[in-house]
Amino acid sequence: MSDGPAIWLDGRNAKRAGGTGVARYTQAIADCLEQAGMPATYLTDSLQGAPVGHPHSPGRRMVRMLQTMRGDYPVTVHRDGSVPYVVCPDIFRIAHVKFKLWGALATVSVPSPPDIMHWTYPLPIRVKGARNVVTIHDVVPLTHPDLTGIEPVRYRRLMRRLVRSADAVVTISETTRRDIAAQCGIPLSHIHNLSQAVGFSSDELRQAGEAQPPAPPGYFVHVGRVESRKNICRLVAAHARSGTRRPLVLIGPDGDDRPDYTPFVGDAPVIRLPWCDRPSLIRAIQDAHALLFPSLAEGFGLPIVEAMALGTPVLTARGGATEEIATADAAILVDPMDITDIARGIRILDGLDATSSLRLALQRNGVERASQFSYGAYAERLGRFYRSLL
Repeated sequence: MSDGPAIWLDGRNAKRAGGTGVARYTQAIADCLEQAGMPATYLTDSLQGAPVGHPHSPGRRMVRMLQTMRGDYPVTVHRDGSVPYVVCPDIFRIAHVKFKLWGALATVSVPSPPDIMHWTYPLPIRVKGARNVVTIHDVVPLTHPDLTGIEPVRYRRLMRRLVRSADAVVTISETTRRDIAAQCGIPLSHIHNLSQAVGFSSDELRQAGEAQPPAPPGYFVHVGRVESRKNICRLVAAHARSGTRRPLVLIGPDGDDRPDYTPFVGDAPVIRLPWCDRPSLIRAIQDAHALLFPSLAEGFGLPIVEAMALGTPVLTARGGATEEIATADAAILVDPMDITDIARGIRILDGLDATSSLRLALQRNGVERASQFSYGAYAERLGRFYRSLL
């Protein structure tokens, strides 16, 4: 990739506070490009660090609606040290309004367009003169509309428009690849599963070793939003039913539909951490007896691979992307709709000590599985994909 093409990434989710999954996905691509001698150029909607006013003020909304009438949207190039970034003012919000009103994509006009514009999130925008690639992380609003607050009709309209206009569609699991093809009516050959890059730098691990754990080691942990999609109520009920004395630590922000799990809490405590920094999160997974992740719908399941890479056993949902990513020999698989089956899996894990043959097998197979999502393996897949477009 060192003599490769000029590649831009959208900056919508890059370096967001709290580190969303898409932000980390974007950063992984940028890291791979930098290691290949091609630092990422970001397309952003404002000068970095510059105030843009309240995005939802009446005046801004009116200006935004008027700007949807434009044909192309020009950019200006700036630099943050030695790294260039490209600014197209308010483009992300303008594009969503434009698509909502007119069903049209916003076209960004660039004097010298990149070879590839990689949109790391489904945005209704394209860069004129570039090969436009869009990453679709999941189509849960279409396959499980009851589990998200996203309006499925508009979402389907956007997905179908994007997959037909993009030069290539990227996704993160074979399950999602098949779902995109089925929901959007495009051939599988147009969709490329590059998975995700998962790993921890030596500096992250050093900082994790110095971080304060959320509880004495040996608890169960869940990482992710507290929302219905993550199956929180069944998880808490199964934790109580299992009879374990180990606490359950829930790490993650509230979702839009945060369920009230308190009626299901049993004798063992449930500890809630709405947020923690990256080193503390790594430490929390390292010190856990196991990760419990019986999610109802995922595009990938990043906490699964992170736990495996850190040598922490995993319980996750049978079927869909979670089983695909975890595999049957590297995790305890359960029926996510069955509290009794989730409780059975928790009991199995609860009884495993450090020398248990099953625990050692889960750790060994988990580390092996996680290696398939390493940064090195991901960079190789990403490089082959980019070269294939040219």
